[in-house]
Amino acid sequence: MTDSHKYMWSDLSRLRHLAWNTYLPSQHLLGQIIDGAILTFVLFSTASITVAQGAILLALLTWLITLVWSQDHRPLHLPLLLPMAAFFLASVFASAMAVDPYRSVGELRNFFLPAFFFVVVNHLAGERRASSLTRLLILVGCAMALYGLSQSFIQGEAFRIRGTMSIWMTFAGLMMLLATVTLAQLLFVPHRRLAPWLIAALVIFTAALMMTHTRGAWLGFAVAAALILACRKRLFLVLLPILLVAIFVVAPQSVRDRMRSIVDPQDVTARERLYMWGSGLQMLRDYPWTGVGLDGVKGVYPAYRDPRASGARWGHLHNNIIQVAVERGLIGLACWLWIWVAFYAAAWRIYRAVSDDDGPAKALVVGGLAAVSAFHVEGMFEYTFGDSEVIALLYFLMALSFLAGGRQREGVSDVDGQGTRHAT
Repeated sequence: MTDSHKYMWSDLSRLRHLAWNTYLPSQHLLGQIIDGAILTFVLFSTASITVAQGAILLALLTWLITLVWSQDHRPLHLPLLLPMAAFFLASVFASAMAVDPYRSVGELRNFFLPAFFFVVVNHLAGERRASSLTRLLILVGCAMALYGLSQSFIQGEAFRIRGTMSIWMTFAGLMMLLATVTLAQLLFVPHRRLAPWLIAALVIFTAALMMTHTRGAWLGFAVAAALILACRKRLFLVLLPILLVAIFVVAPQSVRDRMRSIVDPQDVTARERLYMWGSGLQMLRDYPWTGVGLDGVKGVYPAYRDPRASGARWGHLHNNIIQVAVERGLIGLACWLWIWVAFYAAAWRIYRAVSDDDGPAKALVVGGLAAVSAFHVEGMFEYTFGDSEVIALLYFLMALSFLAGGRQREGVSDVDGQGTRHAT
């Protein structure tokens, strides 16, 4: 073997060792299983909900086993536990009082998704690994975005691309979140070598988002971008309208027509949403405290349907707040809002505590804040909280915010920025 081949194999060995330590750093088998499950989620979160949810369940089950068997009894870091637990109990109560309790109780199975948030917060080894997983997520997301864009080239510019998702709205929500975290990484992480590929990734995600023709996701990303620009430097906000005009100019005609419809009061879909929201408020009037139950809207909607509406049956009401209130009542809505208020308050404290010189940490927490903001803006026009693919990715990005400013862990434990020890 020549010296050049020896050096090549030596470099490959070092890269393999670096990748292993980055994505599978745990010293024990159960920890490595959780590492692998989190890595699998990152790889498939934009490609297959079946694989992604399977990875979440594996990570959660293994983490619970480690909590039972571990000899390390240091306290866990459980941000948002109280509002999330309150929301779960409110949902259980709403299911017991539901119009169709059997159907409603069945929908409680999805509550393992927020539990993944606590796994990520407590298991990931500080902000360095969180940043590495974020960049890997961007990389694999680019592959799915390019696949989605290929559908536009094949089907035509009017086709609403969906990637491997069942519907374009889900794909739009994923592209919106990925574009948001990419912009945060681009503006806050100082490494110049990362900038070219982050710019390319941002262009790809923006193009894919445009070709979904999903206006709520467009508005969500615009608000998220404004928040990120303001956090980086308020003067950068003057760039936003320039970029929006540039996107409008280069966009295909079908996309420009869709953009114009945002401010068109005669738009058919806008009127349909108003009819649905009115029906939802009537349902809430009749079921104010505990709602109709989870997934109960489709059963009662015909009785409340506005006669001017074209759809006879709808499974959801195209608005997060109205949907949660109708399904779980005002009690459930209050608990649901508590989750997001608590997140904003906690994430903002972390943002203020992180040094301006710590760009990677700033990128994580600002990315989380902006992603949640985008999610709620889109949720004014779609039921994004009921989209498993989107909410699973959102919980993951929220968890990364709580790793910002944390110390790199060695072994099986760490102390986060607030001084709370993590057990694994």
